Amino acid sequence: MRTAIVNYLKKVREIPEGKFPPVYYTPPMLRMFIFGTFVYPLGFATHALFLVVFAFLGVKWLALFNILSVTMWATSFFLHRNGYFNLGFAIVTIEVIAHAGLCVIFLGWAAGFQFYLVPIPVVVFFTHWHTSRKALIALLFCVSFVLMHYYIRPLKPIVELDPIYLSFLYYGNYFSVSFVFATFSYSFYIATISAEEKLETAHHRTNSVLKQLNGELSEAAGYVKKILPQPVTKGSIRTNWRFIPSTSLGGDAFGYHKVDEDHFAVYLIDVSGHGVGAALLSVSVINMLRSQSLPSTDFKDPQQVLQALNLAFPSESHKDMFFTIWYGVYNLNTRELTYASAGHPPAILCSDATSSDCKIDLLKTPNFVVGAIGEAAYNKSKCNVEKGGTLYIFSDGVYEVEKSDGSMWCFKEFAEYLKTIKLENKPILDRLYEYARNLGKSDRFEDDFTILEVAFV
Repeated sequence: MRTAIVNYLKKVREIPEGKFPPVYYTPPMLRMFIFGTFVYPLGFATHALFLVVFAFLGVKWLALFNILSVTMWATSFFLHRNGYFNLGFAIVTIEVIAHAGLCVIFLGWAAGFQFYLVPIPVVVFFTHWHTSRKALIALLFCVSFVLMHYYIRPLKPIVELDPIYLSFLYYGNYFSVSFVFATFSYSFYIATISAEEKLETAHHRTNSVLKQLNGELSEAAGYVKKILPQPVTKGSIRTNWRFIPSTSLGGDAFGYHKVDEDHFAVYLIDVSGHGVGAALLSVSVINMLRSQSLPSTDFKDPQQVLQALNLAFPSESHKDMFFTIWYGVYNLNTRELTYASAGHPPAILCSDATSSDCKIDLLKTPNFVVGAIGEAAYNKSKCNVEKGGTLYIFSDGVYEVEKSDGSMWCFKEFAEYLKTIKLENKPILDRLYEYARNLGKSDRFEDDFTILEVAFV
């Protein structure tokens, strides 16, 4: 018999043995643990008081039953403290219904013991059980109350008490139940106020952290923009650009500088993804290109540059991030442009626009993205740049714009529009940005809008 009881208790225990104190509980279970720790001793004390009252009134059988009631509440408290929540509550449920029923039978409806059935449907919703179980237990108490009202209330009480004692019991029970409801309401009120204060504190803390984070992101974005070169407005090579990240920090970056007295390098990269990680990688690549710090690399040779970048920035060392790049070197003496691209959109080289025509060349080499394959080989190509020609290097965020009808603005349409506004001999970059922005559904782009204009005078 003892073995059967032990095995049963092992099955009904909700927390494995050895997993106490309550720090191991889930939050709903912890709430029930704290609630039961308050309720069970209160029930024990109440029934101990009833034992004294019934003994004073001479109601022997109810006094004897309250000895059992006190034992049941103490047992339930012990089970509750040791993780047998269901079993403890089941014993209390039986006791409360039986106690109320016997008191109504012995003392009558006027004694008010049926009131103790009323709080339980409310109390049960403080438990961690599923809603269906809560509803079933609440229904059990409601049905018990209704059955007592219809079948026991009309019966004559077994013990006839003095009306003064009946009134004392009635109002005592009424006020006891009211006290229970008031206690629950006050506890709920305190818990609500505490939760609101905690939420308010957390809200202020979160706002403070977000403000600090936004400030740091703004500083980082300012640094990224600071390392970008200033537009060149004089000389045989003139530059201009527009850089609008889709977030505070994007993955696009670009640069241009003289490699030596006869060669001018220009480049644009687009790191996969957005945010801090992509921005850090793009800054690292740009700084390496600008400082010409790749080992054993001729920065006048785009093929060598891409090969060295691929070895220096393997994706597995940078959280699986890779980047596309367009890198070109212009010879100021021969007007020859040597270039290589790796997974990047083709640059557009426009001839000097006239009123009738504007020749467009797409400059691209079929190379794989940088960082994805360690042993990838890279190729380069060359072309001559006519006087008055203009080179446009850009990321795919410039033309991959979703239109208001849901379709995508494609590269071909973008190139045609670029040619159109080039023929009009008007400033291109701002008109292009406004046109792309008006095409989309919102003022924000899904990807970074980065375009670099290089004019060869």
